[in-house]
Amino acid sequence: MRTVSLGTELELVDLALFLPTEGALAIADVHLGIEEALRDEGVLVPRDHLAQVQQRLGRIFDELYVTPSDPLRKILINGDLRHQFGPLSRVEHKESKEFLRWLARWAEQIVLIEGNHDGSLAALAGERIVVCKNYSVGGCWFVHGDSPSPPSPLLPHPFPLRLRRGSGRGEGSRGVRELGTRSEGQWIVIGHEHPAVGLRDPVTQRVEVYKCFLVGRWAQKNLLVLPSFNQLVRGSDLLIEQPLSPFVQQSDLERFLVYPVSDDGSIYEFGPLGWLLSRL
Repeated sequence: MRTVSLGTELELVDLALFLPTEGALAIADVHLGIEEALRDEGVLVPRDHLAQVQQRLGRIFDELYVTPSDPLRKILINGDLRHQFGPLSRVEHKESKEFLRWLARWAEQIVLIEGNHDGSLAALAGERIVVCKNYSVGGCWFVHGDSPSPPSPLLPHPFPLRLRRGSGRGEGSRGVRELGTRSEGQWIVIGHEHPAVGLRDPVTQRVEVYKCFLVGRWAQKNLLVLPSFNQLVRGSDLLIEQPLSPFVQQSDLERFLVYPVSDDGSIYEFGPLGWLLSRL
């Protein structure tokens, strides 16, 4: 698994964001119960999405040397823990409870940020489970990103993103590029967008869609868009589809940096999205 560092405080690991100083891990858009919704639409899929989510998270925990005896301080789910709109269905309630019990082995606290699919998650709150609309930790402001939000508690940052070469925090094939220090400490982190890019094989001409991170700017702050942790749906191909979130403007999209993620968790740096659009 290859990781990419965004400065010294943020690290992209598979489909997750890791804040090493805070001992915090963030994912977005898990969409538990999606099999039930697909079945209602006539699409028959095995009921193993939760197991796939746990398996992929387990791989991330292994990469970060996280264990039940040495857990993370926080795990954040940045919106859309469950899939269907409206009240929690029986299946969603069962799977959410099971998933949260499992997560509690790996973190001291779980933060559920409500997304547009979630409605109210108050029934899931507990001694170690926080339910909220947005959350700040380690210089990052987490909000789902489906609608314009109250002003973030972060101060405007006057410096644009600037890439510089670096060794990342590890060795070998780990992160090879990071942001300059001037861009550290001022991040808005959203989900909702389900960003992905379709890449064409030059030999077969077949297009494979890969989930991806997006890094850009919004309101004088650095913006990080998390990929969906939904294991059944790839996401929205930004090379042919319009962005969903008000935080991601179509006019600025070409300047966003793209980090596709393979099924084995490797992360690749493709530069600005405009570079891919120019090759369509």
